[in-house]
Amino acid sequence: MAKKRKDFGFKQFETDVRSADKHHIRITRSMMSTGAWKTLTVHSKVLYIEMKNKYTGSNENDISFTYKEAAEIMNARTFTKSVDQLIEYGFIKLIEQNWTTRRPNIYGFNDQWKLFASGKQDVKLRKKRAPPN
Repeated sequence: MAKKRKDFGFKQFETDVRSADKHHIRITRSMMSTGAWKTLTVHSKVLYIEMKNKYTGSNENDISFTYKEAAEIMNARTFTKSVDQLIEYGFIKLIEQNWTTRRPNIYGFNDQWKLFASGKQDVKLRKKRAPPN
């Protein structure tokens, strides 16, 4: 006889009951208890959550986020600083830098945040434009 499956559905305060969308964003307590997460700015945390919202289960290294999308939640300079912080702390990585071709950069999720306390994370920082003379 097969076991009955438990209903691990969402509580009323967790979702709009009228919505058919049952997707969720997973951020674990173990991640939130690290020094890397605790030292992120609020804007970086919001951006990370927005990026996780674009994750479908199969596109972990194919997340694009345009400045136009970012303008809905923060200004452009804050967006740039938040992306740089998420890369530096090891939460995301830059897959393709496309600013020379006027296409959005492609990001992926990274697990180097686990090594943040030891300072041994292996991250590739974003190339920045040279300041005008």
